[in-house]
Amino acid sequence: MEDLVLVGFGGHGKSVADTIEREGKYHIVGYTDVSKVISKYEYLGTDDNLRQIFDSGIRNAAIGIGYLGKGIIRQKIYSRLKEIGFKLPVMIDPSAVVSSSATIGEGTFIGKGTIINAEAKIGKMTIINTKALVEHECMVGDFTHVAVGAVLCGQVDVGEYAFIGANATVIQCRKVEPYKIIPAGVTIR
Repeated sequence: MEDLVLVGFGGHGKSVADTIEREGKYHIVGYTDVSKVISKYEYLGTDDNLRQIFDSGIRNAAIGIGYLGKGIIRQKIYSRLKEIGFKLPVMIDPSAVVSSSATIGEGTFIGKGTIINAEAKIGKMTIINTKALVEHECMVGDFTHVAVGAVLCGQVDVGEYAFIGANATVIQCRKVEPYKIIPAGVTIR
């Protein structure tokens, strides 16, 4: 089992940690964040310590920061981690169903009860959160967040850095532009 550091440990970070433990592929050595929180994981300091953590032999990282209104924050952290040399594995909760013909980009998180159907293409560092449904032949861009319970019907194309809110639905063959925010509960027809 390889060691891994969590970068950011708020609410989403806790979901990421739980999935990592359930997968059983990585051992979480600790987390970085702006401050220490009550946790069973060791606090390794702020992101200023990432180079030191890498130099200590930890080669894997997972970003535990959610969308925060802009996927660009996750992109900046991703770029920094890659510059240092970290690998960012895909994290798929064991309860998720992912088609063997789907492709999943580096560092993507797929939460509990999620379904990714045939020939879907999910970009790097994307969050497909709890119980989201990504149907056949959908394309989801890099650094996008598909929130809890959201539904992308077949052949939907979601641009990079977009946000699909909780329980929102995008009807088949629609396009969601890059950086677009679809509010919770909305249906895009």
